[in-house]
Amino acid sequence: MKRSVVSGVLVGVALSLGACSTPQFQTLKIFDSPNRVVALQAMSDAYGGKGYDHPISLTTEEMTRLLKGIRVKRGVMGGTYHPALSDTEIQVFVPHLVNALQKSTKEELVTFFETAHLDDVFDLTTSGGLFVAGGNFYVVLSNFSVKTRAWQDAEQHEASYRGRPLEQINPQPGRLVFEPQEYMVESPDGEIGSRFQGKPWQVAIRYKEFLGTVK
Repeated sequence: MKRSVVSGVLVGVALSLGACSTPQFQTLKIFDSPNRVVALQAMSDAYGGKGYDHPISLTTEEMTRLLKGIRVKRGVMGGTYHPALSDTEIQVFVPHLVNALQKSTKEELVTFFETAHLDDVFDLTTSGGLFVAGGNFYVVLSNFSVKTRAWQDAEQHEASYRGRPLEQINPQPGRLVFEPQEYMVESPDGEIGSRFQGKPWQVAIRYKEFLGTVK
């Protein structure tokens, strides 16, 4: 069975389970290491039912430029914006994210997951996703250096967050922006999450204008 057919079947199953639960399924692992994962995930109502602009071809240089512009700020008032991903994280993730977007379908977004060892008991977990829809490039950050017990993400643990990168472990106030900010979309219509379950930090970018090319 071809992967596109498998994706369609999974999306159909997701829809049959009902919109309230908004089930999501990882359909293909693009990169899988002990502390990092890049995968495709089928969404039951991709971009409000209109579907994503996938597959998309970006070069590693273009993806690097986009990710380097993502900034994050914790809290509601004040504070300073910091890079959402370090130069090392970007270097590791970029080729796999580019590959994932090239393989994604209109019903699949790209997810990423990372744990960093803090001490003998705790890890720091960062996870989220990205997609292109309505001509904009979206970055979703569900967790940003969230402190978790190491056993919480063990493969054998039934509630592993490794397979649920869009789920917020410990929702916190904060915001994502893109710099230069003139390329940000003020009112994006493709946000992930709901007012009931909460929304992760996310930002939409007019990426074609920023990159200066027409895809």
